[in-house]
Amino acid sequence: MILYIDAERPAPRTLRPAIDALRDDGVIIYPTDTGYAFGCALSSSKGIAALRRLKGIGDKSPKPLSMLVRDLAEMARYGHVGNQVFRTIRRLLPGPYTMVLRATSEVPRAMKNRNHEIGMRVPDHAVCTMLVELLDEPLLTGSVTAAESEFALEDPADYESRYAREVQVVIDGGALWPDPSTVLRLVDDVVEVLREGKGALPE
Repeated sequence: MILYIDAERPAPRTLRPAIDALRDDGVIIYPTDTGYAFGCALSSSKGIAALRRLKGIGDKSPKPLSMLVRDLAEMARYGHVGNQVFRTIRRLLPGPYTMVLRATSEVPRAMKNRNHEIGMRVPDHAVCTMLVELLDEPLLTGSVTAAESEFALEDPADYESRYAREVQVVIDGGALWPDPSTVLRLVDDVVEVLREGKGALPE
């Protein structure tokens, strides 16, 4: 199923089929501030397993999975945030960043990497904000774009046909150029740049 929406001013009712799919252990594709992404509910073990398959990330992989959260308070619920790290995060978010933090006990075991770390995002994007609000829990997320086509224009209609068997809903917010997030590892009050992307590096 494909949902056509106004990405800048989405109506809650138009996103209802996506929320229903997420609550039924499904995976969706949706627009973000860095391109299109897969998403599933944090509470769905089936959804997490499906998203891992789609991304090719095994449960023994050192690469952390990421999730969307509503705000900094929710980020602190799921990740250990020191004082110095909090000041950095507060300056940068919401925005095109993925913050890698040590996971708290609130994070499902199926989502943690072998170092017990997770990535977290608070995008500056209306669809992302509304999805997390309507779902009323974090949204596990992973970029759709394959490495070999990283700089190709993303057309959600193509994704609907390509992932028809694995994805229940595609939210069409228009064609997007992928622009990966900047990834910062923030552990033990140390800021480490893992990937320089769309977001400016902290000073």
